Amino acid sequence: MVTAKRTARPLGVILHRGYTPTGNQPYVVIMPLGKSSNGKTGKMLQTYIIRSDMHPVEAVQKNADDGICFNCPMRGLVADAFKRPHQKPKLRTCYVNVGQGPAQVYKAYQNDRYVTYEPVLHDQFIRGRKVRFGTYGEPVLIPIRIVEHLASLSDGWTGYTHQWSNLGFSPYRRYFMASVHSLAGPWSRAHAKSLGWRTFRTDNDGTPADGEVTCPASAEAGKRLSCEQCKMCDGEGVRSKGLQFVDIHINAHGGPAIMSNVRKLPILQTS
Repeated sequence: MVTAKRTARPLGVILHRGYTPTGNQPYVVIMPLGKSSNGKTGKMLQTYIIRSDMHPVEAVQKNADDGICFNCPMRGLVADAFKRPHQKPKLRTCYVNVGQGPAQVYKAYQNDRYVTYEPVLHDQFIRGRKVRFGTYGEPVLIPIRIVEHLASLSDGWTGYTHQWSNLGFSPYRRYFMASVHSLAGPWSRAHAKSLGWRTFRTDNDGTPADGEVTCPASAEAGKRLSCEQCKMCDGEGVRSKGLQFVDIHINAHGGPAIMSNVRKLPILQTS
């Protein structure tokens, strides 16, 4: 039996380094080990998937976050993307403010404030806590063996992916929800469910469908539970006995600029 060494808790750990399958961009997966101040998710451990060679704000402004966010529709739209691939997208509806959490994590990473993850040293700071896979970035970029290990240590987790239609990422359905934006058609709940995924549907409609419940952490549900307390968004529902087949619905949310874009982005208007 391997015994954990006594060590001071680091600011955070580098879980993985790699290159994105889209664009071959260098990226890093970082888990800060402090307590999150996010009111919706509670004190869950957060994981950030960011480019290691470019500030997150610059990556968004240059439309160079495609490697870490893939084809997520919340990135927005780029007119004449073929001719001008590096222009800032319009109608961005991603709720993550990259100038806050991701920027802070990137700065700390560039200043060598994080240490390389070593299970024997660092699992003691993860064991028994809740984990949020993909606070920013596409969580399928976290190798499945690392997801499996962290989930086994945790007291519950959440995770969401837009890559559910890629059969190569099907092992992640045990741990993540399929992010969808309609009941039928592109990014649809019906398509994801046909591939064996539970779904988390975001749109501008406000009405849960049959087999869906309103996210308990949402404004429309009165924020009666945090994600840390709820833990329903854990893929196949291994931590939510009896709720394995329940899907989740939430209204698109964010600040005034995001909500203005929500009302214009076509994919969020159809349920």
